[in-house]
Amino acid sequence: MNKTFFTRTKTSRPGTVALGIATITCLALSACSGGGTSSSTGGDDKVVIGQSLPTLDNPWYAAFSEGSKDMAEALGAELNLVTNPATNAYDPSAQLNAIENLIAKRPDVIQIDPTSTDGINGAIEEARNQGIPVITDGIYVSTEVDASVVADNKQGGELAGKFVAETLKSGGNVAVLEGTPGRDIIQQRQDGFKAGISANAGAKIVASQIANLSREEGQTVAENILQANPQLGAMWGASDTMALGALEALKSRSMQGKVVLGGFDGTPEAFQAIKDGDMSFTIDQVPYEMGAVSIALAYLKATEGQFEQKTILETKLVSSENVDDYLSNEEAKRKETLDSVLKKYNLQAK
Repeated sequence: MNKTFFTRTKTSRPGTVALGIATITCLALSACSGGGTSSSTGGDDKVVIGQSLPTLDNPWYAAFSEGSKDMAEALGAELNLVTNPATNAYDPSAQLNAIENLIAKRPDVIQIDPTSTDGINGAIEEARNQGIPVITDGIYVSTEVDASVVADNKQGGELAGKFVAETLKSGGNVAVLEGTPGRDIIQQRQDGFKAGISANAGAKIVASQIANLSREEGQTVAENILQANPQLGAMWGASDTMALGALEALKSRSMQGKVVLGGFDGTPEAFQAIKDGDMSFTIDQVPYEMGAVSIALAYLKATEGQFEQKTILETKLVSSENVDDYLSNEEAKRKETLDSVLKKYNLQAK
């Protein structure tokens, strides 16, 4: 559905000077965010967007951040990014502190990738009570926000399950590496996988264990599963990090390429593993696009533009049949994505 969008030029507001001082102080002391950074600086006429991400060490978040930064640059907005300390990147309490520091800097809007469905509600509510809109991505939270953008994780899980079901034509034993409990998108992926694999009555899930989205835990859990199930036909990780950890376990037994191995996220290392024949597939959770859309929505909110409150992006299956599309011309593909998002929301690059 076509919609008309518009933007307005911001006027200077009280607290702008304080914002600049707070931002400089935060960067100098590296104390405001537990390891966060500011992606740009700007004048009084710029839209200022605060952003809270759990980490940049995860390749998915790195790609998301690139999409965010590219969109902010295209729109001439200032993007102040904070991340959680590396020691507890996915801890809601760490993100609560990071968001509170963002609130103190009084941005026009705050964009958050939540670490929990309900664990950071207090900070979200505090921001909105102070008149700062909040845009979330990745997962839904159980309190009100101004807009959200997520990928269809259940659809992605179903794609993964169907791929395994179709590949194991004669059936076989399947293992699942589960993500950290308490994140709704992880549960959606896992539920979708079970639904997808049910198309093959001979494919049986013989092990399903938590590996906490960790590469190291993915390897350890996979080793334990392989010890108990040496005739495994397929293994699927609810994230690429866990799947790549499982790949190390398979390599130690010279089983890489012999077990159907899949992941979820769509990271460059997973793409390369598919190209090399070590992994069979992954699910592209479109991180760059999601980052670009999240900042576009934040900008529209700050400039009184129009947009839908909920945006759901489709995931895509990546296998040996199409992985070359993901390994070549990445810069051109990102520009195409950025231009597409700008066009979708009737925004003009500055």
